[in-house]
Amino acid sequence: MPKERSKPTLEEIAGLSGTSVATVSRVVNASSPVSKDLEQRVKQAMQELGFEPKQPKERTKPYLLALISPGVVDPTGAAIINGAQEEANRLGLCLMVIDVTEKQGYPVQNLQLFNHLSFDGIILDHGRLDPEEFVQEYNLRDSPIVVISRQIDSPDLYCINSDRESGMFQATRYLLSLNHREIAYLGGDPALYISQTRLQGILRALDEAGLSLKDELYRTGANTIDGGFELAASVLNQAGEKRPSAFLCYNDLMAIGAMHAIRSFGLTVPEDISVVGFNETYFTPHTNPPLTTVSQHKTREGQLAVQKIHNVLHGYDANKSGFTLLECPLVVRESTAPCKSL
Repeated sequence: MPKERSKPTLEEIAGLSGTSVATVSRVVNASSPVSKDLEQRVKQAMQELGFEPKQPKERTKPYLLALISPGVVDPTGAAIINGAQEEANRLGLCLMVIDVTEKQGYPVQNLQLFNHLSFDGIILDHGRLDPEEFVQEYNLRDSPIVVISRQIDSPDLYCINSDRESGMFQATRYLLSLNHREIAYLGGDPALYISQTRLQGILRALDEAGLSLKDELYRTGANTIDGGFELAASVLNQAGEKRPSAFLCYNDLMAIGAMHAIRSFGLTVPEDISVVGFNETYFTPHTNPPLTTVSQHKTREGQLAVQKIHNVLHGYDANKSGFTLLECPLVVRESTAPCKSL
C-alpha cells in the first residue's frame, strides 16, 4: 500500500520557488506584502507541490512600524517623530521609535532589533545609515520602506525630501537683495547629504551674483547652539574690521548661537550683522530678535511617511518606490536688515 505523501513544508516551497522561508510564510499567511514576482513564484511552487494553505484569518493585530531616528533632542527629528506618531494614531497603526546615534564610531546596537522583531513597515530618518545596505543586511526587501531627507533611486525605497538647496538659495538671494556681500556660512558636517545640498544653494546664488564664498567666512562644526557660538566667534575673531555683514546658518540652533556670539563682540542683530537660520523650528518666532529662517515641513514629512506605508500595506498603493519633494520657503522676520556700510 503506497505511503501517504506528507504535506509539503515551507522549506520545500522556498527551495522550489527560489525564495526564503520568511517570504513563503508571508505569502501563505498573508501577514505582510511581498513583490508580485515573489508572490507568483511562491504560489506556483505551492501548486506544483500540492500545498493547500489554510484559509487566512482576519488580521487581529495592528500593523507595527519602525521609525529609525538619531534621537528626539534635535527639534527637527522630534517634529518628524510627532508627525509620524499623530498619523499612526489616526490610521490605527503602532509606531516604535528606534533611537540610533549619528555619532561616528559609536555602535548602533539598537539596529539588532531587526534580527528579532518583525516590522510591517520602516521609516528611516538617519544621515549616516546607508538605506540600501540597511535593507540588504537585515533582508527587508519585502517591507515598505520610506527614507526621509534623502534622494535615492531604488526599487525598494520611497523617499521624502525637502528642497533644501532651493531654500538656502532663496535665503542667500534675499541677503544679496539687502546689499549684503560679505556673507558667512556656518555649516554642519560636510560629509552629510543634507549639509551638501544647503551649501550648493548658497554657492549657486553667490555665483549668479558674481561672488564666491570666501574661505575665511566658511566654517563647519556641531549643529548646536554652542557650535554656532564657537563658529561665529571664530569668524569674528579672524575678520577684525572686515567682518561679515550677515551669517547664514545650517540650522536655527546654530543661528541662536551666532546671535549670542555677535552680542558678545558688542554688536547687534540685525543693525550690525544679519542672521538667517534654517528649519523653522517652533521657537524661531520667539528668539530675540525673531529669526529669519528657511522652513522645512518636518511634521508633514513624518505624516507622509506613515501614509505611504499604510497605503502600501492596505493595497491602495502598489508602488513601493518613488519620490516626494517638499518646498522650503523663506520666512522673513526681524533678524535681517539692509546692509550698512562698514
